[in-house]
Amino acid sequence: MILVILPVIICKIDGLAQPGNSLSPYRKFPIVTGVQFQNFAMPFRDMGSNFTHPGIYLGSEIYYNQKESLFQQAVLGGYLNREIGNGIFLNTQIGYRPAILQNFYGEVKAGIGVLRVFHPSQAYKYENGEWQETIGGKTQLTVPIDFGLGYSLAAGLGELSPFISYQIIPSFFYNTTLPINLYTNFFIGLRVKRYK
Repeated sequence: MILVILPVIICKIDGLAQPGNSLSPYRKFPIVTGVQFQNFAMPFRDMGSNFTHPGIYLGSEIYYNQKESLFQQAVLGGYLNREIGNGIFLNTQIGYRPAILQNFYGEVKAGIGVLRVFHPSQAYKYENGEWQETIGGKTQLTVPIDFGLGYSLAAGLGELSPFISYQIIPSFFYNTTLPINLYTNFFIGLRVKRYK
């Protein structure tokens, strides 16, 4: 429900701004939003487990060419994972989005981000000869890599592009025992390019 209402609210707020001078009939920053399903797993393994760890995300993107096939996207999101801990993330990726057939398009993205994973239960660390309760979690540097497929269609609001994508996330600096680990995500989302 929130994924339907949130883009409409943002459109109303953005409607108060002055339109730009671009030749495009759309506003500069489209809304990118959806649901995600996260897992701590090797790529393409145990894929069903992703769907037990849901999350949401919201972002936008800018374009580097007239065809809008080369772009940069920034996304903020979070997920629930009772097994290894809930997480929040912020990342930016450069992407290429070629047309495939009529309104279908492919998508590949790669970039950099920050992931904060919270402890799934009360954590302790050994200090001064005794165990002390500790709060928080671990912050990791991530290198998200996405592969996706979508479809664009015109609507009263603007151009709507539902999409699905699979993300592989090498993550660094969890601890000295596990300096690099891998997360995976499925994204089901919607990009809304609003009319001016």
